[in-house]
Amino acid sequence: MSVASKGWVQQGGAAALLADAYRRAPGGYVAFLDESFELEANRRTFYLMSAVVAHRDQLEPLRNGLVDVVGDQFWHTTHSLLTSDGRQQAVEVAQYLGDENGTEVCIVSCRMPLGDDGGDAARRACFGQLAASLCTGVQPLAGEVHLMVLEQRETQHERSFDAKIVKELRAEKVICRQCQLKQASPRDEKLLWLPDLVSSAVRRNITHQEKDLLEPIEHIVRMLNCP
Repeated sequence: MSVASKGWVQQGGAAALLADAYRRAPGGYVAFLDESFELEANRRTFYLMSAVVAHRDQLEPLRNGLVDVVGDQFWHTTHSLLTSDGRQQAVEVAQYLGDENGTEVCIVSCRMPLGDDGGDAARRACFGQLAASLCTGVQPLAGEVHLMVLEQRETQHERSFDAKIVKELRAEKVICRQCQLKQASPRDEKLLWLPDLVSSAVRRNITHQEKDLLEPIEHIVRMLNCP
């Protein structure tokens, strides 16, 4: 194992493959994606997918600054919220992401409530809306975004489902042929902690009317209603 910087740990070549994808990304912008959802019928159902967009020239300093906030251990918003100290750290991550000197932008596609077709259909719809918005460079993006890095799901079936979504979106011309999807573990790319934070912030606002995570980033978040 080699360490290129305090925030970039190469494991099994996955980080090197991502770094190569970043170098090749048309326009230089990269979107990091994660999800949150509530599917229980007896609750307020929703599905949302969040993107945090940054330019490749900012990825290393962004990663290093994130490690300065939470340390180099594995970090996850949901786990952090289990303790008061952890919640304070999550707020600090939100403050870091929303810092007025930063250039990051967040876009969230949310379907609420879910229809009878359930979670998979909502994931595809939100993914499609988000990908189209990234590809065309909607406001407040500074430009088109053609590389998406998604937190990979646990099973091969789920990962294949997500790859199929992107293939279908290209075929339907919802996104252009330049658009690429890379699926990665947060253990290989710490910047995936950021869309996890954004998704949790929006989720907690929906489910608990909590604003402590959302307020520091609200000015850089664009919410999209997914029909």
